[in-house]
Amino acid sequence: AAEGRHSLERAAEAERLRDTLGRRVDVLEAANRSARALGSSLDMEQAFGAFIREVRGLVPFDRTAIVLVDDNVARTIATAGRGADTVYPPGSIGPIDGSVLERVVAGEVVVRHDLAEEMFPEDRHLLELGLRSELIAPLVVGARPIGMLSLSRERVAAFTEDEVELVALLGRLVATAVQNIRSYEAERSTVEELRRLSALRADFVSLVSHELRSPMAAVIGAARTLQERWRSLSPEQREAFLALIGDETSRLAALIGDVLDTSRIEAGTFTYRFIDIDLSALVADVVGTAAVGQDEVHVRADVAEALPPVRGDAERLRQVLTNLVDNAVKYSPAGDEVAVRARRENGLVLIEVVDHGPGIPYDEQRLIFEKFGRAEIAGGSKPGTGLGLFIARSIAEAHGGTLDVRSGHTGSTFTLSLPMATALLSGC
Repeated sequence: AAEGRHSLERAAEAERLRDTLGRRVDVLEAANRSARALGSSLDMEQAFGAFIREVRGLVPFDRTAIVLVDDNVARTIATAGRGADTVYPPGSIGPIDGSVLERVVAGEVVVRHDLAEEMFPEDRHLLELGLRSELIAPLVVGARPIGMLSLSRERVAAFTEDEVELVALLGRLVATAVQNIRSYEAERSTVEELRRLSALRADFVSLVSHELRSPMAAVIGAARTLQERWRSLSPEQREAFLALIGDETSRLAALIGDVLDTSRIEAGTFTYRFIDIDLSALVADVVGTAAVGQDEVHVRADVAEALPPVRGDAERLRQVLTNLVDNAVKYSPAGDEVAVRARRENGLVLIEVVDHGPGIPYDEQRLIFEKFGRAEIAGGSKPGTGLGLFIARSIAEAHGGTLDVRSGHTGSTFTLSLPMATALLSGC
């Protein structure tokens, strides 16, 4: 009889274990379905939409939300159920400090039996939706929490221990999916950037080939003409051919210089020699050189007052100003005027180069400061490599300054901003 009773007890225990094991298998299968839903798309919105549909059948909820942490800011990625579009909808952001996320990002699974206690600012919004209990699991990648998965119900103390364990598992699955999607998006962004740079380089090679070919052809043609017809040419004709060779050789030198400067900037070997500089004299010198070099566009300097010295490399800053003035002259109609203004403002010296040529479209104003970047300007772009403004901005930033542009349908203003030497000293 004792053995019979013992056998019945063991049979009952085996049945309970079988039922527990069956429930565990069901939970694991449901978790696998949720994992497959998360992996069904590399688009975060679609993946989380499929995941939430699976979770609804696995762990019933009245509201759920997935929140990620970026730079100490909480950003809602997905919501479903009550108030999905009104209370912390997807895309909304908020602080972590003082919220329940502060506990979750420490790696803690939080079970809120009654939200009426109002321990956190968000509790009031959930209570207004008729929700009374909440289960929150961290999204953990390795040992680092990156967000939370929350489920809310309208009943008090509505979550069981098994559900707590299951939601904690789902949190780890969501974290892995987020990491995979982010890695994919980073890879895709890198590929797109590489593709863009490859296209720019191809355009640059084509452009440089053209820019090299034209002056080289002119130099070769003029040199051969001088060689073959030197005796039959008049002195004026010889001077004209020699001047042509000089001009085209200068173009080649400038082109090669831009390419070499760009390579040095990228390699970090672009050198500077910092001294105190009189910008008034530098502006006058650049304007005078631009006026002597051409007579179609009037270039004038407008320096209202004595400028304080700046700490910088005079030749590099001359290179920046020369590039800005040359560009302004190049795009200005004959007979027009280019103004170079300089003034002090809030510890800075500002130098503006103003022209009245065709404007630069707003969506291309960032492009012109990139390597090989050239904007589509009304009337067509002028010859050039697209490196000058990239070099100019790099030099400005190396001096602790900035180089920006404002432009409308007509006219552009390039502003070089440099810190005064006294401001740098006080900053130290």
